Amino acid sequence: MLYSDSTAVAFAHYPKTAGSSLSAWIRAALPDAREVAPGDPHIAVRDALVQAGLVSSGARTGLGRVRFTIARAATRLLTGRKLLPPVVATRPGTRIIGVIREPFEMLVSLYEFWRRHPFPVEPPQPLIRAARTDTFRAFAALAVDGRQLPDYRQFFDVGGLFWPDTRLLDFASLEPALMQVCDELGISQRPLLKRLNAAPRTKHCLGAYRAEAGPLVFRIRSYFGWYYDEGVRVMLRGDCAGRTTA
Repeated sequence: MLYSDSTAVAFAHYPKTAGSSLSAWIRAALPDAREVAPGDPHIAVRDALVQAGLVSSGARTGLGRVRFTIARAATRLLTGRKLLPPVVATRPGTRIIGVIREPFEMLVSLYEFWRRHPFPVEPPQPLIRAARTDTFRAFAALAVDGRQLPDYRQFFDVGGLFWPDTRLLDFASLEPALMQVCDELGISQRPLLKRLNAAPRTKHCLGAYRAEAGPLVFRIRSYFGWYYDEGVRVMLRGDCAGRTTA
């Protein structure tokens, strides 16, 4: 995550959603923007806010801590999600920008990027190893069934403390959406948005990947259900439809 102290604007970078291009743009538009967690550009919003000192994690002690531990275990068992401790804002008014992309397309792009990327040393992360050595189906199954990749809801802390001040841009209409959020946040410096770290201009053969994935397509859709149910309605497209509710 990049964070600008002067404007209280943060950029949360989800993989393969034009993050390199937007990071360069943020640094040019907001020169004081700093990396919250150097070496970890894809840190989730909630963790990044804690590391940046923008929120403090609500530590629990005694009986309260025991109750929270039980509640967290029950939530994990029933929903498969981790119940996070409460946080308190230390700098209210922080605005967060992110980008979301059609999940299947994003997974294909991530798979192809990691597969071709010339890492100086082979990464140890299981999901990256799967992309480099295994089929797309195995990679996608590890991402969603193995929960090796957070969904958008988890990553952007949907419903969390700063969710009302989070603006998610539509990857498919990134430039007009970016101009829309600039108008809303009062960002007057608007450098050229360059195309960095992008896939080759030939389009992904999504049909072939869907055929390979088979029934896994439905599990991917379920895992990223928030995107299809809500995300497509709240993301900014630069057409003034925008987001109407937090």
